[in-house]
Amino acid sequence: MKLKIFLIAILSVSVSCHQLWAADRPQDLAIRAGKIWTVTDGVITDGVIIIKNGKIDAVGKDPRIPGKARVLDMQDKSVMPGLIDAHSHLGLSLDVFGEIDETVLPVTPDMRILDAFNPLGRDLKNALSSGVTTMLIAPGYRNPIAGQATIVKLHGDDWLLKRSAGVKLSVGNEALMSDREPTSRSGLMSLIREELDSGKEYGKGEFDPRREVLRSVVEGKTPVYIYCNTVDEIAAAREIIDEYKLKAVLVGVREGDEAAQAINCPVIYMPLLSLSRDKDLKRVSAIAGAGIKVAFASFAPGTDPYDLRTSAIIAVKYGLDPEVALKSLTINAAEILGIHQRVGSIEKGKDADLVILSGDPLEPTSGVEMVIINGEIVYQRGGQ
Repeated sequence: MKLKIFLIAILSVSVSCHQLWAADRPQDLAIRAGKIWTVTDGVITDGVIIIKNGKIDAVGKDPRIPGKARVLDMQDKSVMPGLIDAHSHLGLSLDVFGEIDETVLPVTPDMRILDAFNPLGRDLKNALSSGVTTMLIAPGYRNPIAGQATIVKLHGDDWLLKRSAGVKLSVGNEALMSDREPTSRSGLMSLIREELDSGKEYGKGEFDPRREVLRSVVEGKTPVYIYCNTVDEIAAAREIIDEYKLKAVLVGVREGDEAAQAINCPVIYMPLLSLSRDKDLKRVSAIAGAGIKVAFASFAPGTDPYDLRTSAIIAVKYGLDPEVALKSLTINAAEILGIHQRVGSIEKGKDADLVILSGDPLEPTSGVEMVIINGEIVYQRGGQ
């Protein structure tokens, strides 16, 4: 009798768990949209997106809609891929400005920003409502060699896309301090070279977490994100990249148009709302015009996550090709961060990370109506 009761109890728990897990699974969706901005395959007018098990199953003018799919009628709306913020500092557990920099030690490549990240941070919800679905969370600007960046989604159990997405370097004036080394630009460059050399010399029989990360960097296995803005800082970054044959991305790059011929690597450009002069607002168009792959970033909380799409809108006003601007919010960022197999465009097989807007993505008056991550509606205007 006891065995029978025990088996019934186990069965009941099993059924309850099955019902719970079934409810937690992303619901199959069919989105009828006025415009679908695929990014990689043009704009589909009056199209349909089919989502199954959190992935894009089909996209086109008239794909077959499964009988059990929930149909979202968005025929007066635009759908685009989820925005990718290529450089942010949101979601840190304590005071963000106290967490992004290690101000005692100048070289901390083994430090992981992930250790200070809170996936339930309130500031992430604000980013989500702006249409951002994926972020690179990075250390700050005051360490010549800072810690490791991480790539996250803003919702879901599998929110961690890349635990270690690369090491942040800085050759900007922000890395110079009066109470610790380095205190000069020449000292800064000497320190970076010394540390990269130590990575080259690191042997497999040793154990030094810092040098082990640096060895991965100089071997080209781990990318670096080098913060630089002025022409001389960009030149200094290029020297390091060329000398050590680094797999590199430049971050900030305010005067990149004046050094475009020397850049020769992707760029994560600073928020345009932090600039004011027309000359500065035109620079990113010139950088992209030189054939350099560009992604936009919010640098939040330095600026608001809502300013990510605003950067692209302003850039178009000041000469950037609209198609390039849209790519700089999506597929360019995905390719630069090495996550383009999963996100960045609306294609069969990719994660169903989508933003539904009231109008065209690059129209300033277009508002975010809905955000979907992995096929799950995670934000709805007026709903949460």
